[in-house]
Amino acid sequence: MFHLLMLPANAVCDALGVVDEHERGMIRMLVNMLLWTTLGAVVFMVAWVLVA
Repeated sequence: MFHLLMLPANAVCDALGVVDEHERGMIRMLVNMLLWTTLGAVVFMVAWVLVA
């Protein structure tokens, strides 16, 4: 399960060619924060519109 959540961020790191583990950690944190926050906001807004 954890591997699936980290898959998009790891793909970005691989595409950028980042090999240092500390740099990969920072990029993974940024990508995951942006991706999952956006997804959560979209789900929340869709639920809000459906309930109202």
